[in-house]
Amino acid sequence: MKSTPIRGRRAGMLLVGALTAAVALVGCSGESAPVDDSDAVVDPYAPEVTDILVAGYKNAGGSPVQAAADAGITEEYGISIEIQPSENAAAMLAQLVSGEVPIGMVNGFFSVPAVMQGADLRVIGELIRGVEGVQTLEVLPDSGIDGLEDLAGKRVAVVGLNSGHQGRIASAMIAEGLDPDDVEFVALGWNEMPAALEQGNADAVVVTGPAQLQLRSELGTKSIFDMAAGRFAEFPDAQYLVNGAWADANPNAVAAFQCAAVIRGQELVMEDQAAYEDALRAYGMSEEAIAADVKLIFPAANEPAQIIPDIMFELGWIDSEFDISEITVPLPDNC
Repeated sequence: MKSTPIRGRRAGMLLVGALTAAVALVGCSGESAPVDDSDAVVDPYAPEVTDILVAGYKNAGGSPVQAAADAGITEEYGISIEIQPSENAAAMLAQLVSGEVPIGMVNGFFSVPAVMQGADLRVIGELIRGVEGVQTLEVLPDSGIDGLEDLAGKRVAVVGLNSGHQGRIASAMIAEGLDPDDVEFVALGWNEMPAALEQGNADAVVVTGPAQLQLRSELGTKSIFDMAAGRFAEFPDAQYLVNGAWADANPNAVAAFQCAAVIRGQELVMEDQAAYEDALRAYGMSEEAIAADVKLIFPAANEPAQIIPDIMFELGWIDSEFDISEITVPLPDNC
């Protein structure tokens, strides 16, 4: 893909423009109403639709879906869940807003501005929380970059502009008295990171899993920033987002998904290492990568990820504070 350079607070304006166009596709306007499911009665065993498509990644993050299918959990609720691989979170968001896909693995850095522009989207479950050492900002050993203070004038590749990666790096720089506007952030796909660093198209890249292993073993890279350390410990890296109109039309299917994937699937991969590793194999991960894998936290929960809009407001990516609990749907209690 072609990366688009972006600088500091201008990034928010460009993203808002893209989101406005996406929202216009479905005729939304104004802010979404707060979610109130206090009186809703759902039956996860009677889904209105049985085949559920999820825009996301077939990697460790999607392991609960695969594990739930392998264990027959999805079948118990009368559903099947298929992950449709997507290039990045921005692409998933566009699919969700347009109604092309009902559910996506999208975090608040993308969902919050979309909702503020009028998109009807809801958070129906946490997906992953970060663990130290899993997602890191890597540089070449002879780059002369030893910390965030050395990033001025450098090109940093992240998976999605205005993403959680860029947000945490920028927020951490501000906390150290540095100016993130001095950094050129570019968007690359996960699989493009190693080549970009090796070929000099980026001075630092965010990596995880096989790409992290590849860079460290082949190029001897070093980490200068951990995405889940310090105040970002157990950071809510991704959530399951649903198209609001689809959720209103299929409340039982939403509940079935929450029960099968968010609650039981995530409990399964946390408690059963063999089930987790079998899911990784199903997604094509090598035995070497599985052996080196550090499992993320898969919470069987849906806690409002308030730290995300707070960071966005700090960086000027949104122009007012946002209460993410207003779009967070509680998990059913009758799984």
